[in-house]
Amino acid sequence: MTRYSIVAILVAAGLVLAGCSREPGSTKLTSGTLTVECDEAVFPAMNVLAADFRQQYPDARIDIRCVEARAATANFVNDSVKVIVCARPLNDEERNVLTATKIWFEEYHVAQSAVAVIVNPANPVKELRMGQADSIFTGRTTVWPNWRAGGVVDLVIGSVDASTNEVFRRLVMRGKPFAQSATPMTSSSDIVEYVAKTPGAAGIVGVGWLKGVESDVKVIGLSRPGVTPDSTQPAGKAYAPHQAYVYQGYYPASTPVTMYTRDLDRTVSLGFISFATGPFGQKVFLNNGLVPVTMPVRLIQLTSE
Repeated sequence: MTRYSIVAILVAAGLVLAGCSREPGSTKLTSGTLTVECDEAVFPAMNVLAADFRQQYPDARIDIRCVEARAATANFVNDSVKVIVCARPLNDEERNVLTATKIWFEEYHVAQSAVAVIVNPANPVKELRMGQADSIFTGRTTVWPNWRAGGVVDLVIGSVDASTNEVFRRLVMRGKPFAQSATPMTSSSDIVEYVAKTPGAAGIVGVGWLKGVESDVKVIGLSRPGVTPDSTQPAGKAYAPHQAYVYQGYYPASTPVTMYTRDLDRTVSLGFISFATGPFGQKVFLNNGLVPVTMPVRLIQLTSE
C-alpha cells in the first residue's frame, strides 16, 4: 500500500483584503464583533482558526459557538445568526425555505472533511467493505466479523442533529436509519473516549476530532468492491480517511465544509471568511486534519508496502 501526505502550497496573498469582491461599503474587515455558529463536527479546526484571526487582528472579537448542524442551519434560516459553518451542504428543505422567503446568502467551500469509523485498538478489524459498514451500523450485523473475542458490536453515534450522522447515513447507509441499539452521544469527544475504553465499540466522528488521539482509537478503512477510484488504483481497495485520500476522492465518506453568510456588508464577517479561504486559514485546516480547497496542494509519498 502506498501512503501519501498532503502539503498545501501557500501562495503569497494579501491576507484578508485579497479576494473581497463585494461592492464598497463598510471596510472594517478586521475589527468588530462576530458570532459564528459552528457545526460540532469541525469545531476543533474552526476554534483554532478563530483564535488565529483574533491574534492577528486584536480589534476583532470572534465568538465561535459549537452547535449541531441542524441547530446552526435553523438559526441561520431564522436570522438568529449571520454566519454559520457546516460539515454538510444545506439540504433541499433548508435551501427551499431560504429561497421561498427570498433570503440572500452566500456560501464558501472552505475545506473538505470526512466521517471516520473508529474502533477500539484491541479490535483486529482494519477495514470494512461499504456493505459491511452499512450492515453493522443498521444493526443487521450484531457481532464483529473475524473476531471471536469481539462479541456484540457496541455502536455509538452523534446526536440526532449531528452532521456526521446525516453524512454517514447518506454516503454509507443509503439513507437507512441507524440500529436501535446505537447510543447517541452529546459530543464527538465523548464518542472517542467511549470507543477508546470499550473493546467492542464502534463510532463515527469527523476527522478533525482525531488529532491527538491516534493511539487511543483505530481508524477503519472503507472499500467499495468493484470500484476503481482512478486508473492507478486496484478495484475494491480500502482507504482510511487520510488527508491525501480525501483530497484524491478515494475515501468514500468525504464531505465539504462550507461557510454561509447573510451579512450584506464588508464587515468582519467577510474578513473572517476571507481569512478562512486564504493561506493562513487553509494552513489551519491542513494542520487540524482537514483538506485545504482554495490553495494548491501536492502529495508526498511516505511509504510503499
